[in-house]
Amino acid sequence: MMPPGEPIRVLLVDDHEHVLWGLGKLIDGEWPRMMVIGTAKSMLQAAGLMRERKPDVVLLDVYLGADYTLDRLPELLGIAPAKVLVLTDAADNELQERAVRGGARGVVRKEAPAEILLSEIERVHRAHSLPKVTG
Repeated sequence: MMPPGEPIRVLLVDDHEHVLWGLGKLIDGEWPRMMVIGTAKSMLQAAGLMRERKPDVVLLDVYLGADYTLDRLPELLGIAPAKVLVLTDAADNELQERAVRGGARGVVRKEAPAEILLSEIERVHRAHSLPKVTG
């Protein structure tokens, strides 16, 4: 649990409206510990919001339509000093390793319990521990 202070500012990046809505409700329900500062459905939108809103943590889906986001992860990380937590439905070790090698601070499976996702957002924000795969 984080000490009182500024909430963790989270940017959500997923191409499914219902996923953005659900994650938004979950994270905003954690106020004042964390809050959603924006949602994006594409890497272009994500890049713009990163420049504009300077999130602490970006929760990034591996696939945005046909766009494989791990290919553009270094570019995204060069925009702002945010930390990236990758969200995936795949149990693919190679994908998970590639995400971490590309600069992600961790990988969470979409099927992981809400408590795990929230604790991973907090862990990634603190960023003192090594990247890991959860769920």
